[in-house]
Amino acid sequence: MSAERSSKRLQEVKASAPGKVILFGEHSVVYNGLGIASSVDKRCFVTVNQNIKKNVLIYSKDLNLKRSFKENELFKFFDKIEELKKENKFDEIKKIGKKHKLNALFFVIASLMKKYGFKSLNILIETEVPKNLGSSSSLFSSIALAVSKFLGKNLSKKEISDFAYEGDIIAHGGTPSGIDNSIVTHGKYIQYKRSEGIKFLDINFKLPLIFVDSGEPSRTGDTVPYIRYQREENQKFVDQILERLNYISIQSLDALKEQNLELIGKLMLDYYSELKKLNISTERLDKIIDISVENKALGAKPTGGWGGGCCIVLARDQKHAEDLIKIYKNNGFHPFQAKIGVGGVEVI
Repeated sequence: MSAERSSKRLQEVKASAPGKVILFGEHSVVYNGLGIASSVDKRCFVTVNQNIKKNVLIYSKDLNLKRSFKENELFKFFDKIEELKKENKFDEIKKIGKKHKLNALFFVIASLMKKYGFKSLNILIETEVPKNLGSSSSLFSSIALAVSKFLGKNLSKKEISDFAYEGDIIAHGGTPSGIDNSIVTHGKYIQYKRSEGIKFLDINFKLPLIFVDSGEPSRTGDTVPYIRYQREENQKFVDQILERLNYISIQSLDALKEQNLELIGKLMLDYYSELKKLNISTERLDKIIDISVENKALGAKPTGGWGGGCCIVLARDQKHAEDLIKIYKNNGFHPFQAKIGVGGVEVI
């Protein structure tokens, strides 16, 4: 039986990574501010097995894609991106990422095979991670683990996270913070600063949190470069906002440790009000926040890249969360609850 299992593992590898929620710190973390994030129990699943056609075939019904790449295509693309990175040509990297949704994933696979050697593979992707809740990073992390395992490598979580980051470079327009790939790979709760890396947080109480999908596609690949552009035009103004955002995140860390729900909620609204000054909110996101205030939620804010995607809303308790879900549904939104603080990327 054990020999049978061993043989099966050699023929196929399946890995899974969770989504993520940025509780505090989005965009600020890009400029070395404090970020606080948690994994979300909506997962991406990647299955890798041998391909006899001497190419890499990627298929996903969930993402509506099917495409194959030959070895020379893979490494030619890798060399092109590496050259653009060296020249800091982030706008061109952003265009490549937007041209086809597979390009960022393509680069993760290329990076792995450039280091560990090419192998013909079939890659099946199945995902339940909503947009703006780490859908890209969850995919990159699970791909990095599944492909590296199939290539016979036992990578550390740090190495898996680093490969996932390579995908975020393409998906986010060249300047990701590093928080997304870190939380989906390691799981649980983390605090993160670019200059310090990750620190694990011991949070063992349940937040009565709901997620509300705006119905608009997330636009992290647009909002990250847009804030960078604004900072180039008016650094003093943008830096003042970034400093206030960082201070809010520092306060929220203490509030989480103290399990002070009312203060956490207030700080969520403070973060929303401050980051909104950089013009990356939308009418739909603003409406979600307005509904939360009107219905006495403790707090609410968009999460992730803004420009669309999801908001998080902090209810007073589980009964209040259920009431809010009904209210958001009646207003044409898609609200849901999901467990947070779950495990990170893993072979299954």
